[in-house]
Amino acid sequence: MAENCKIKFNQDRRLRNEEKKSIEKRRQVNGLYFGYRVQKREIARKEGVSRRFVDNWTQTPDQDFTRDNRGWEKGKGRKWDKSTEEKIKEIGKYFEEDTNIFYTGATAIDLEWRKRYPEIDPPPLRTIGRIMSNLGLAKGNKRGRNKGAAKYLCCPEHTIYSLLGGRVLESDFIGKKYITGRSEPLNFIGFSFKKKPKIRYFKRIESQRADDFIVQSKYFFREFEKPDYMKVDNDPAAIGSGSGRRNISKVMKFLLENQVNPIFTVPRRPFTQASIEGNNSVFSRKFWNRIEFKSIEEVDEKIEWFNKASVEYLGYYRPKEKKTKKEDFIPKVYLIRQVEEDKEKKEGFINVLNEIIHLPKSYIKYYVLAEWNLKE
Repeated sequence: MAENCKIKFNQDRRLRNEEKKSIEKRRQVNGLYFGYRVQKREIARKEGVSRRFVDNWTQTPDQDFTRDNRGWEKGKGRKWDKSTEEKIKEIGKYFEEDTNIFYTGATAIDLEWRKRYPEIDPPPLRTIGRIMSNLGLAKGNKRGRNKGAAKYLCCPEHTIYSLLGGRVLESDFIGKKYITGRSEPLNFIGFSFKKKPKIRYFKRIESQRADDFIVQSKYFFREFEKPDYMKVDNDPAAIGSGSGRRNISKVMKFLLENQVNPIFTVPRRPFTQASIEGNNSVFSRKFWNRIEFKSIEEVDEKIEWFNKASVEYLGYYRPKEKKTKKEDFIPKVYLIRQVEEDKEKKEGFINVLNEIIHLPKSYIKYYVLAEWNLKE
């Protein structure tokens, strides 16, 4: 009872605040038009409102800004009635009670609605989110530091995703996770398709070695799909020797034999792994930080549940046709690098597999995509 009263109080307070903001926006629009003679089109652009809103509240200089012309009772939905709210509330409560459900947002509500009520179309996701907020079911991300979240998630990836063409799979190791009663850390590997059909997939591995990467990649290629490119971290397990020049690592050889061109990210720049770093954050928030694991067996069991939930949540589907071996495949290795400054020569340079390549000074601080064509 107390919880319902609190939700009702918060809902009423939110409505009052929204009403105050709306009245102030109407007054501001009216003042710009009649007080400063600003054109209606410019008002709409500047204030971020529709032209219709501007027309409605620039009728007269002494207009009543508190008048309500909505055409339905204030505080209630125009289209979605009480029964819609009850259905969402029932699903939301079911999510709260079942600890094995990992996704609980508006998209998850939409999926569960379609299972329970196939003959009734659910509301739009935005409406579901608003109703969840009114019911106190929405769990927004807490402000501050989220353990496991990448610090930077922005990277210029237009060239990779738009100009190279083909499917790009991203992969990264997730390490140093601990469970009660075990001193050794657990290691994981994550896979992610950023473009539709999207997928998130995680597996526990023994260590962060090339052999573990290859075993899990083989499994992913077999169970889901083989990409055209694979974007991986620049760590020694994947890129190989830290001193030899133009060495083909074990991971490179494996990928190229499977006609998958590897793309290596910038060393020590996590934001060049934008989607997989975000993926790892989802792993931490939705899975690892939610459960207090007691054994490795429990981790392995529940990570499979989490993978199934992720596939369903993202709507992943396997391609109808399996990729066949291409006769004209050209083995290439791509490396994203940030151009550094050579102060002695006063020009830019990048380090590609321990070889220095000089570039014009104007490229310094920019990111470039280096291509190593092994056929040539």
